[in-house]
Amino acid sequence: MGKKKAKGEDEVKGDVNMSPMIDCCFLLLIFFVVNATAITVAKDPSVKMPSAVSCSDLKDAKGCIVVNVFADADKMDSKALEKYNKNFPAGTLWGVSDVNGSNVGYTAGQTQDLTDFIKKQKEIMKNRNMEDRMIRLYLRGDMAAPWERSATAIRCAASAGVTNIVFGTLPSK
Repeated sequence: MGKKKAKGEDEVKGDVNMSPMIDCCFLLLIFFVVNATAITVAKDPSVKMPSAVSCSDLKDAKGCIVVNVFADADKMDSKALEKYNKNFPAGTLWGVSDVNGSNVGYTAGQTQDLTDFIKKQKEIMKNRNMEDRMIRLYLRGDMAAPWERSATAIRCAASAGVTNIVFGTLPSK
């Protein structure tokens, strides 16, 4: 049988100190926020994106090989043309950013070079232990660019072994 309590003997309450648990949660939160990688997609401001009837934001840019498809210079507005001329040589149809972040432009006669660039980017991502299904081409086509240029970029990606394509658009207004 249990021991009887004497009159006047107070019950001892077992309060738990929450401070260490709150400190641990706070430290874990800081750890995950600091270690989260913020990946951005290289967006060329001289590409005017078409509007889509329905679209969703690109949630994870990890594994994206970005190719910008440009319109002809006579179809660009003056602000876009100025940025285009500053970043790329005349006649550039496809613009990409290499590993160092510098802009590289390809002309109509350089489709094999574009294929080689995409293949090289794919190999870099595979060396970082990225699965093939996660590697994709992010195609940002100017709304005034002919469809053939986008189709050529898609063919170059297919030749390089990248078959997952994401089309960049702006949300409808």
